[in-house]
Amino acid sequence: MMKFLCLLEDVFFPAKCLNCHGKVQKQELFCASCRRQLQDIRFLYPTGYGCRHLDGICLLYSYERGVKTALHKIKFEKKRQLLPRAAEEIKKVCYCADLGANWELSENMLLIPVPTDTARFKARGYDVPTDIFKPWGEREELIWCEALERVLQTVPQYGLNKNRRRKNVKNCFVVRENVFGKDIFLVDDIFTSGATMEEAAKTLKKAGAAKIWALAFAGGAQV
Repeated sequence: MMKFLCLLEDVFFPAKCLNCHGKVQKQELFCASCRRQLQDIRFLYPTGYGCRHLDGICLLYSYERGVKTALHKIKFEKKRQLLPRAAEEIKKVCYCADLGANWELSENMLLIPVPTDTARFKARGYDVPTDIFKPWGEREELIWCEALERVLQTVPQYGLNKNRRRKNVKNCFVVRENVFGKDIFLVDDIFTSGATMEEAAKTLKKAGAAKIWALAFAGGAQV
């Protein structure tokens, strides 16, 4: 019965590219053409963003057009069904072997998501960085570790200037797992000013973490 219902869904509600609205495979957000246009793998220097606790920053997609649409639907319209498709997009463009060409990665790295504010998590019912990056980590055989916890409520970062962003997230994280001496991939859905990732990295390094590499699904990076 379930297979029949899925077949009907595929016939009457085929998956569409969130950029050009053309037909795509059910597990994809974008068609191949739009993916090539939107993919924008950038390696940024942390010092240029005041992120002295990060050892590197990599953004996978530009935060525009279909990417912005997808994340807006996931984060603000509760379109949870798009999360596996976003996770699949990460797996299509991101490989540890390629990251290792730019970064000196170690074995047995931890993959740590930036946790969502508790109130927003309760409102959505899911955590975006976890759901879109955990499947990638499983493929790359990384050690998934939810070491960070938000202990202070924060307001959404969009609309805030750089200084207010940093004040908004100051001291909002604590470390709940042993990260001493560990190299870490720190992952989040969006990187803009770097305030949230820098605060998370600072907290992790105070707990003894070694190198921390920031990886974001999308970026509209602003200095």
